[in-house]
Amino acid sequence: MSKRLTREERIEIVLISGECSNRVIAADFNARHPTRPPISHATVSKLLAKFRETGSVLDLPKCGRMKTVTNEETSVAVLASFSKSPQRSTRRMSLESGISRTSLRRILATHKWHPYKLQLLQHLNEDDPDRRTEFAEWAKQKLEQDPQFTQKILFSDEANFYVNGEVNKQNHRYWSDTNPHWIDPSKTVGTKKVMVWCGIWGTKIVGPFFINGNLKATGYLKLLHDDVFPSLCTEAGTFPEFFQQDGAPPHYGCQVRAFLDEQFPEKWIGRRGPVEWPPRSPDLTPLEFYLWGHLKAIVYGVKIRDVQHLKLRILETCAGNFSCGVAISV
Repeated sequence: MSKRLTREERIEIVLISGECSNRVIAADFNARHPTRPPISHATVSKLLAKFRETGSVLDLPKCGRMKTVTNEETSVAVLASFSKSPQRSTRRMSLESGISRTSLRRILATHKWHPYKLQLLQHLNEDDPDRRTEFAEWAKQKLEQDPQFTQKILFSDEANFYVNGEVNKQNHRYWSDTNPHWIDPSKTVGTKKVMVWCGIWGTKIVGPFFINGNLKATGYLKLLHDDVFPSLCTEAGTFPEFFQQDGAPPHYGCQVRAFLDEQFPEKWIGRRGPVEWPPRSPDLTPLEFYLWGHLKAIVYGVKIRDVQHLKLRILETCAGNFSCGVAISV
């Protein structure tokens, strides 16, 4: 197995060359170094030719730009910069430092740094896991009895749409060698917004309905009585078997619960309803994990001018080619 000659070994070969042939020089060198892999006369020939041409036994520097990743000083500077500003993007860092984004990513990967993504989390109380389990067991039993059970539920929710758009979590990263469990407490403040009620019944979107001002129990009851439930009437005379709402305070009003008892006796899901909706469980409703994100992605595809333009975009998106073919499972 061949082995590269050290600088000292190359000099030694030049010194013992004299008038000897390359084969003799190679044999002499191999005898002096019996523990290293032997060299051939071709190696001696190349080395002496290099010495005569350049006056040096060292290899010529290779062409191409220097690798910054192997530079320890550069790596330390990059990691220090991201430690100071972990939310800085590699694009911005590349512009400021002059180091390519590829090299920056290589430095971060070499030192096992990762771009952690912003996650919005719900704080769970002590008994929340048990209540989630109870609901999941009830839903599982219903699905075993009827595989199409979830298609018979009208899922509902409200969401705020801001004129200036929303936080795009997809572009938020936090560079670190350990997971910081980053939570962004910022909210959109002082900007115009529209509150929207929507429902999903099978593959059909119910709504949208716009809510003026803050939602209270009386306003929510009026919305259900005057707008939502009348819109559910179909030519086939079908009607949702179950109605679902979360535990928001307006949904908990006595008059709201009494109205739902009339419309869906023993078949509405919500806070203190016949079927208890587990609190702080947005991941269980298709509006939270599918509809709102998909709807906003389309609505904010253009720059919103004002509130009226925002409402128009929401209406057009829901009435157009917006597909709600989402599989709902528990």
